[in-house]
Amino acid sequence: MSKAPVNIETEDGSSAAAGAAGVGLLKKALQILDLFTEERPNWTQADLARETKLARSTLGRLVRFLSAAGYLMEQRGRYTLGFAAIDLGRRAQLQFDLVGLCQSLLEDLAQATAETVILTGYDEIHASVVCLAQIPSRQGGLRVFENIGTAYPLHSGATAKAVLAFLAQQQIDSILRGDLTGVNPATTMSADALRRQIEEVRAAGFVVTYEETYPGVVGIAVPVLTPRRQPLGSIAIAAPIQRMDQARIDAYAKLLVDVGRRSAARVAGDAKGGE
Repeated sequence: MSKAPVNIETEDGSSAAAGAAGVGLLKKALQILDLFTEERPNWTQADLARETKLARSTLGRLVRFLSAAGYLMEQRGRYTLGFAAIDLGRRAQLQFDLVGLCQSLLEDLAQATAETVILTGYDEIHASVVCLAQIPSRQGGLRVFENIGTAYPLHSGATAKAVLAFLAQQQIDSILRGDLTGVNPATTMSADALRRQIEEVRAAGFVVTYEETYPGVVGIAVPVLTPRRQPLGSIAIAAPIQRMDQARIDAYAKLLVDVGRRSAARVAGDAKGGE
């Protein structure tokens, strides 16, 4: 009896080619969907063709397919994300566990600093951040404590400003036009001063605030960012001002920037968090 030779491909070439073509079309479809952002929520087919550099015929077929499946919606020649895409995002958000994703990072930070470590989540509807988790300080005497569920407006405090600085410009402008009274009114900042601080946070990757939420408390925070640099929340160290000289602030900021990098890696799918 004859035996099949070793290392001979049994799948015919046409099936393999069809599979490769299918993956290619899927990548192109995702490339189209990825263009719909807060900054630019609607596109014409001509705009999509220019941006993706796809052939008009290919683009047209993909747009028709995505529209029929509910992932795109057309109105007067312009396309937006459809209800299927919105529902997919909603389901992903419900299943996303920011606390679980960041817990070991919070523990590492608490071990290294012995100060209170806080994780917040961004609440877009209420333009605030909400405390999702905290590890209290192990220091004796004065220490900071936060309640789970406490919310802070985006213009006040380190946890909030770390998120604000990485929002879309139209969202930032909306905050700057609103009431900027601080949680601690004694530290209220003008729109111009807040705009300058936002630029500094973007450049440095972290923010330091003094007594903006509670008198006598220093906050240092970094955002938790998606691969598209959209903020999901923030990670912060909060400590009494008496223990926070400049050298210690600089050291903690360096630790936080590294934690921010590792959290972003985990959000992007790296289970080890960039370690």
